[in-house]
Amino acid sequence: MQTIVFEDTAVGQLGLLTAARPACDLTIGGTTLFEALGHFGPVRRAVRPHLARYLESVAGSRVAVWGGSSAIPPPRPPVSSHGAIALLVNARVVPSRDTLVTLRSLVEAGHRTVVHQGDVIAAAIVHIAADGSGPDQAVVNVVLADAAAAIEAIDALALPKADADIEMLSLPHEIIAAHERTIAGALAVQIDSGRFREIRPGLFAADSAAIAEQVVVRHGPVVVDAGAEIGPFVCLDGPIWIGSRARVNPHAWIRGGTAIGAECRVGGEIEATIMEPFSNKPHDGFLGHSHIGSWVNLAAGTITGNLKATYGPVRLHEPAADGGRSTIHTGRQFLGALVGDFVKTVINTSLPCGGRIGIAATVGGLVPERVAAFTNMVVPGGERSTAEQVAIILERMMARRGLELLEADCDLLRTLAALPPGT
Repeated sequence: MQTIVFEDTAVGQLGLLTAARPACDLTIGGTTLFEALGHFGPVRRAVRPHLARYLESVAGSRVAVWGGSSAIPPPRPPVSSHGAIALLVNARVVPSRDTLVTLRSLVEAGHRTVVHQGDVIAAAIVHIAADGSGPDQAVVNVVLADAAAAIEAIDALALPKADADIEMLSLPHEIIAAHERTIAGALAVQIDSGRFREIRPGLFAADSAAIAEQVVVRHGPVVVDAGAEIGPFVCLDGPIWIGSRARVNPHAWIRGGTAIGAECRVGGEIEATIMEPFSNKPHDGFLGHSHIGSWVNLAAGTITGNLKATYGPVRLHEPAADGGRSTIHTGRQFLGALVGDFVKTVINTSLPCGGRIGIAATVGGLVPERVAAFTNMVVPGGERSTAEQVAIILERMMARRGLELLEADCDLLRTLAALPPGT
């Protein structure tokens, strides 16, 4: 069976979350869609051109800059003379346990079918002929060659519709609610895998995890991956995922709904937050109901607002075509910041409720609701950082993780810096 995860044209609506990474490599509930689909076998990404070029350049030589695998599996031939099936999944699908159960049932049934979420294709099962012919094989070829054309190509097959429901992301802030809904199920899948043993009530750890005796687990589940370290006098209120080789500093309070990615360094108070791999929040300061990209450094005293002074629902504001601004009603009472990859804060930075900090920005003080990518607020006038300046900092950060900056990373940064402001 072939599994292909593709980005449709609406992926751009996820904004800063996916500017520097495929949508299928967003952490939700402690895993990514790319990782979750790996249960069906090797997965191929069909992504936007700048990310496809990046993956081709890295091609398994090193982990991708966002922390996911960069390996590109070769096309798999049909398993028999009668052909095989291909599972096509929209990259905006939320990798919940319910989603995996739905996809598993479709694969086991093996019928040509399509799953819609509203007017959008969430997933499809197609048949691949042994000789490489047929309309389904042609569609697979289109998806791999041009992900943006995937929806139209699949629609043209007029596949029977499956009676199934699959959750998808449409707007950036939706990732927080999706994460909150899915983390318990995602941790159950991890526990059921047999990779973790319960070393005390509610605390499940891989054999190589190092957890101090003075750690308090007030309620679980807390799942700690291989090589992670948790210092003394840490308070853990599950559900929590702590990724491989992550480090939780002494006296931290990690609260429910938090997922800490591989190689992260964290301290202080964190609640209901996703931290993508390789990011730092090692000092005191509150981080709540937020999404933090990869290679982010939150300096000492950085805090997020996650509750308005009025206790009312958080509203987001976007520039409108008429020069004014439009309002997005999130319906959420608790919403922190969405922080793009490569972002840096200076000491005593305050991020507002619903703050959106674009990739590679440097911010400090009282930060506005929106900060454009590559903006440097620390410099008078807020001039833009160059790709070369961001690469210098990234190289220094990577060296601290034992990784080497690649020319592919620099090319990706140059491409991102050339995108129109607000992209």
